[in-house]
Amino acid sequence: MMVFSSLPPEIRRHLEALVKLLPEQNKDSLELLAKVWEEKDILFREQAEALGMILEKKVLPEEGNGILALTSSGSILSIGPGTDERLLEYASIKTRTDVPDIFTETISVSPKSIAVGEPVTFPEGRLNKTSPVYRLAVCSSDIPREEQEKRIREATIYLTNGFMKLNRSLHLDPSSVPDQFTMKSMVRYVAKKNGVTAAECKTIIDDFLYLIETGLCLGEKVPLGRIGRFAIKQQEARKARVVKHPGTGKEMTVEAKPAVVVPKISFSSYLKDRLSELPLTDETIER
Repeated sequence: MMVFSSLPPEIRRHLEALVKLLPEQNKDSLELLAKVWEEKDILFREQAEALGMILEKKVLPEEGNGILALTSSGSILSIGPGTDERLLEYASIKTRTDVPDIFTETISVSPKSIAVGEPVTFPEGRLNKTSPVYRLAVCSSDIPREEQEKRIREATIYLTNGFMKLNRSLHLDPSSVPDQFTMKSMVRYVAKKNGVTAAECKTIIDDFLYLIETGLCLGEKVPLGRIGRFAIKQQEARKARVVKHPGTGKEMTVEAKPAVVVPKISFSSYLKDRLSELPLTDETIER
């Protein structure tokens, strides 16, 4: 059965409007959109499960748990934990952009309820109403509030960037595909997410990178959060030697090299474990 015909009516209507925005259209374009939507839904459910969140049909924000929602328009809505002021983020991921439209604000009054199939209406603040909710996940009550905040933040970053990567497959002309993980795009994303200008964000990130570089030049071991740790090591001197060229098979001389100091990175067990769960595909593996 075709994926498009299996989707709910509100999703089909959204995709029918979205297909008009593709740079090229053919009889398979709508089905391609439907498959990408299905992959986004899977990504949302997998991320919620990985972070210990519970899929629900309806939640009561007054209970104070962190909330994550996927709307029928493909946007991501997150509400941080708390009963007073809570951080709200709404990310609209367009098909032809390297950075989503991100809206954040602190709200003091939450919706009375959030339910699948219904739009989320906010009694105050700049965000009045969302598209109907398609998927809904909530943090478990036994998870500390600080940990809930971290998981909600991680989920929104992962999903918005995951959705943008999926959108890249919708561009039939490779030359029109926007870059996503360039320094410029990442600066713009972090700037939007944190409500600062790109120039301010770039200055902060540059200072952070300069600090890492300085630590290495001073011979220090520099931590990089959950990714791992930077350090330096001495690479021993190497004598001149004769080897065979891997392409031609002809003998060639490799010149001697003196001992030098080189950088190294030790990846954390957390990152190794997470990457070990990725499927082995030509797209994800760099040979």
